[in-house]
Amino acid sequence: MGKVKKGIAALLVGAAGLFGVHQALPSAEGGREHVVPETAMIDLTEQLGSYARERHPGFLLVGNGPVGLLEVTKDNSEENVARLVRALDGILMESRFYDGYEENGDTPERNDGDLDEYLTAMLRKPLMAGKAVFTLDYVKGKRIHEVEELGAEQGYVAEAGDRLLDVIPRRLPMNENADDVTQLKQVKNFLFLLNPEHFHTRDAYINALAATNYDLLVVDLYYGDRPLTPAETARLKVKANGGKRLLLSYMSVGEAADYRPYWKEEWNTERPHWLAEPNPEWPGSYKARYWSKEWCDILYGSPDAHLDMIMAAGFDGAFLDVMDAWQYFKENK
Repeated sequence: MGKVKKGIAALLVGAAGLFGVHQALPSAEGGREHVVPETAMIDLTEQLGSYARERHPGFLLVGNGPVGLLEVTKDNSEENVARLVRALDGILMESRFYDGYEENGDTPERNDGDLDEYLTAMLRKPLMAGKAVFTLDYVKGKRIHEVEELGAEQGYVAEAGDRLLDVIPRRLPMNENADDVTQLKQVKNFLFLLNPEHFHTRDAYINALAATNYDLLVVDLYYGDRPLTPAETARLKVKANGGKRLLLSYMSVGEAADYRPYWKEEWNTERPHWLAEPNPEWPGSYKARYWSKEWCDILYGSPDAHLDMIMAAGFDGAFLDVMDAWQYFKENK
């Protein structure tokens, strides 16, 4: 999942514009692209929201990595920011309080005062608009309780997790409850489990998730090579204690991955024009020119598109990852 950069404010240069639904901007095949990365990502978010809610009223979108898009600059107008806040029902901020990962002997560092002040100001915007703000720090031990308290002070729902997001923590959920949770603002705790490799059977995976009392689950659409069924998602939308909960499906809007069903074998030798460079931190993932029609067609608009399959499976919404891909294209014009 994406992370905000400490120098994010310095990346915002250029001029904003608007693009229509599935409108292809000048292709990489045709030479220099005239794209405003910030606006293009906000356009895509709006398009996904409009498309989903026309078909499933109340469908939720939670964005990961859009914090830099909440800053008003000469490239990112106040109206752009307002459009983004309207399009999203919630925002996740990774590494809100601690930068880095607590693994392999590494110790994350507390974010410095300037960055902390910047993030507080940016995240206040969705909070003031009544949107949910979630934070996820990759810390362990005493720092878990610390980030939960820091988040609560700011009005966030804060959790700590392992970087690989492949386990269910042994500790009980923060503010565990048996309430029916039908809105994001009612969520008091959450679990991301995006990598089910430790669950060797489909039943073991579903059973383990169903046995938890988290108010919000975020999982992948797929287990193995098959998407979850409506019966499976219906089961996951009930906590072990009987209360209702929300279920979101992971969906990357800024990167393509070679293990996804849409991936074509020939792309391994010759990437299509809308695929950019590989992500060195996540082998098999490539930055996508998210404004291209080809990528948008993969994301939504047909029964086999990712968002359409998420809706068909019965999820309450989608978790939009890698929304900070605009930073890559800003730096690599």
